[in-house]
Amino acid sequence: MQPSQPSLPERWLKMELFTDYHRIIGDIMTAELRTNGVLNSEAPQMLLERVNTTYLQRLQGETIASGYSRINKASVVIAIPNDEHETERLARASKIYIRGELLQHRVMIGLSNFEVSGNLHLNPDMELTGAFLQRTELFIGVTDATVIFLPNPSFRFTASSVLINRNRVDFICAGAP
Repeated sequence: MQPSQPSLPERWLKMELFTDYHRIIGDIMTAELRTNGVLNSEAPQMLLERVNTTYLQRLQGETIASGYSRINKASVVIAIPNDEHETERLARASKIYIRGELLQHRVMIGLSNFEVSGNLHLNPDMELTGAFLQRTELFIGVTDATVIFLPNPSFRFTASSVLINRNRVDFICAGAP
């Protein structure tokens, strides 16, 4: 008989997700500590509560509020981590990049209706071209990111970290601005 692993208590985690044409913000009850853990779990869908949805192509977008929303993870293009632990984790991770344990590559990534410029961090033995083929997780982090919504380029934002759906990547190129 295997010893049972202690599980963390469930708590509310704020999710900020972007699909091809929508920005969805809501809360999920989970034992995961980070947005990355929720998105890379085996469940193909998420059930968010207290949800606000905005259609990205409207300049003065009206927000639709709903109690619940079920979201297919495959439809999520980009996620913005809003976890309290994420800031602390990124600060610790920056020390790893300085020590050379991970190599930082400045990249531009085309994902459906979005263009993301930022830093992709890889093990020294992994090539940039294989980053999306060799990694097992569906959502991969990009730091110091600038995101542009291509149908309405005036909608752009920066974030210290974004998670991109590797299955939605149309192209990646090195040396982004």
